[in-house]
Amino acid sequence: MKNLLEGAIRELYGELNHNFPDACRCERCQADIVTFALNNLSPRYTVEENPGRTLVSVDLQREATRAELSVTVIEAIRVVASNPRHGRDPRHVE
Repeated sequence: MKNLLEGAIRELYGELNHNFPDACRCERCQADIVTFALNNLSPRYTVEENPGRTLVSVDLQREATRAELSVTVIEAIRVVASNPRHGRDPRHVE
């Protein structure tokens, strides 16, 4: 079983993160952003009959779907950037 949105959220994060140059891009913050976004969306699960081959995909080409997911990813970036779990230690390495 797999939540199809995870790949879509990671893809959109990769496209949108450059719009937030002050946001941390460490692994922990990236994971927090993806998790926050997924927790604020209804999951879309599928069962893979053939490992590595997804039967259904999230259609990122549909404007409404892409817009909904993009808004959620942007909100996640803003929330995590304003309160990173690692704090604001200047020695923190991204």
